[in-house]
Amino acid sequence: MKKHIYLIANIFAFLVLVSCEEELNQIPLSQGTTENFYSTQNDFIQARNATYSIAFHGTGTYGYANRILNLSETRSDNFYATTQASRDWEGINNFFTSLSTNGYINEAYVSNYNAIYKANQLLEQLAAKGDIIPVVADRTNMEAEARFLRAFCYFDLIRWFGRVPLIKNTLSPQEVSTIGRSPITEIYDLILSDLQFAVTNLAPSYDAANFGRVTKYGAKGLLAQVYMTRSSPNYGIDGSTLGLNEWDKAYQQLNDIKTSGLYVFSPTYASIFTVEGIANKENVLVIPYTQNTGNSVGGNFMVELGYEPYFASLSLSQQGSLEYRPMSASLLNLLSATDKRRIFGIADTYTVTSGTYIGTYTDRPTIKKYIDKTRYGNGREDWGVDFIAMRYTDVLMLMAECTLHSGGGTQADVDAIVNDVRERAGLPRDASNVTLQQLFEHRRAEFFGEGTRWFDLIRSGNAITIMNNWKAAEDASNSIGTIDKNALLYPIPLQELLTVPGLYDQNPGYDN
Repeated sequence: MKKHIYLIANIFAFLVLVSCEEELNQIPLSQGTTENFYSTQNDFIQARNATYSIAFHGTGTYGYANRILNLSETRSDNFYATTQASRDWEGINNFFTSLSTNGYINEAYVSNYNAIYKANQLLEQLAAKGDIIPVVADRTNMEAEARFLRAFCYFDLIRWFGRVPLIKNTLSPQEVSTIGRSPITEIYDLILSDLQFAVTNLAPSYDAANFGRVTKYGAKGLLAQVYMTRSSPNYGIDGSTLGLNEWDKAYQQLNDIKTSGLYVFSPTYASIFTVEGIANKENVLVIPYTQNTGNSVGGNFMVELGYEPYFASLSLSQQGSLEYRPMSASLLNLLSATDKRRIFGIADTYTVTSGTYIGTYTDRPTIKKYIDKTRYGNGREDWGVDFIAMRYTDVLMLMAECTLHSGGGTQADVDAIVNDVRERAGLPRDASNVTLQQLFEHRRAEFFGEGTRWFDLIRSGNAITIMNNWKAAEDASNSIGTIDKNALLYPIPLQELLTVPGLYDQNPGYDN
C-alpha cells in the first residue's frame, strides 16, 4: 500500500478550508480563517497537499487523468465515440458546437482555477509567514512546488481554451469579475517564470513516503512540453501554439532528464503499468492513487475508456460505461495482433459467464492497460492505479521530435529511440530515416489511451488535415461536425460567460 501526500477533498470555487492528507494521516484544517490557519509548519504542509489534491484530482468526481482521457483521447482520431447523445463524451468526439455547458469542459476550467487560487494563497502565505518553516531549503522547495502547480494548471487551461484570465494573486470574486481574458504571451511569461524557478529549486527525487510530489525532473518535463507547444504551428487561432523555434530549449530540458540517471526505459511494456511507486523508473511525473485504505485517494480514470461487459468478465460490476466508446479502426489497424502493446493494453475478446452481460464479445475492443483487478478497492471510484502524466519513454520520443526540428541530436538518435520502442513491443528493429509524420504514428501506437494524442496532433501542425482524413474514412454516418481551426480550442464555459456578461468573448465557432 503506497503512502500518498494528498487526499481528494470536497472543494468548491475559491474555498479556503479543505481537508488533506499527510502520509495517510488526515488532519482537517480548522474552521478558522486563512489569517489564523498558517501558524505552524504542518499548516503549510496541509495547504501544499491541498493544492496538489485540487490540481491533480480536481474538485469533484473527475481529476486530471479523467480530463485528458475525455478531452484529448476521445477528441482525437483514436476513438469514434458517437454512440450515445446523452453522454458528454459524444459531443466531445463529434465536434459539437454546443459544448459550452459540457460537464467535462466545465470541470477543466473550474478545477484548474481552484488549484491556481490555492497555489496563489500558499505563495502569499509563504512570503508573509514562511519563517515558520525553520529549514530554508524546505520553504524554498514548497514555494517551487506551488509555482509548479500553478504553471501546470495554466498550461492545461491555455491548451484547452486559449486565452484565459491571468490571476497571479488571491482575489475576491468581485475582483476576479473585472479581469478579462489575458494574452497568451502574458500567461506564458508566468508559466515560464514559475517552471524555471521550480527547475532550479525542486528536489531531484523523494523517498517512498513522499511519492507523488513533483521533482526537478518532472518540472523539466513540463517545461520541455511548454517550449514544444510554443514552437508548434499556430493554425491562425488565439491558442497555445505560437510558431516559435524553441525546440533546442525543449531538447535540453529533456536531455537533462535522460542524463540524470534516475529513469530507465522499462524492459517490458506491461511493467510500465504494473510496477508501483518509486520502483517504477518510467515515472517522471505521476499522479498516485491508493485504494481501500479508509482515508484513501482512489481513482476512477481507468473506467473512462472501459466497457461494462469487460469489467463483468473480470467479475467487477458497475464500472464502466453502459454504452460502448468505440476505438477507431485506424488505431486498431496500426497495432498488429502480435504487438505486445495491443496484447497487454487492449482486450480484443472477452467472455462474461454470468449476470446481465452473458456472452462472448469479439467486436468491441476495450483499453485495459490501466485495469489491474488486484488494485481494485471499494467501488468504481476506488482504484489504486497510478496515472503517469509523463513517462520516460515519452521523454525519449519527445527528444526525437525535437531532433527532427533541428533542436539537437541526430537522425541516428531518432531511429535508435524508435527501434527501442518497437523492439520492446515485439516488432522488428527496422525503422530507418524516421520522419516527423512517422514518429507521430509511432507515438500513437505507444501512448494510445494515455491522453497524449490530441496534443500530438496539435504539435504535428497537421491536426485539421489528419482529423478530416480520419473523418472521411470512418464517419460513414456523418455524425461528426465540422473540424476546422476553431475546433482546436474548446469553448469558454457558459457559466463563466454569464457571470459578468460581456467580460469574456467566446471562442469562435461555438453557439454561445
